[in-house]
Amino acid sequence: MDLSLYRQTRMIAGRQLSYLDIGTGPVLLLGHSYLWDSAMWAPQITTLSTHYRCIVPELWGHGQSGALPDNCNSLLDIADHMLMLMDTLAIDNFSVIGLSVGAMWGQSSSSKRQNGLTP
Repeated sequence: MDLSLYRQTRMIAGRQLSYLDIGTGPVLLLGHSYLWDSAMWAPQITTLSTHYRCIVPELWGHGQSGALPDNCNSLLDIADHMLMLMDTLAIDNFSVIGLSVGAMWGQSSSSKRQNGLTP
């Protein structure tokens, strides 16, 4: 599967955030590890996107995303940025799947917005 066909960007915190948007159904937000990019999830995306809409952002300074925004000082800021991405996509309800730093900002985002996340 050529995931580049599903690559999009959004301006978040004054920088271009690259992400994949593939599939239909309930929404999954996938967070990758430090020093990886969205390609880390390729095998899972291939399977999950047949039943779910997969949103797979690339961390600042990783993959095709821009550099870390000037106002980004913690994982809480990254969690805010990922929630901003979901807001720009008009997605209110979603589940987070994360590995390493992706799980860290994912947990922070779930703490910030418990109503829209599925446990």
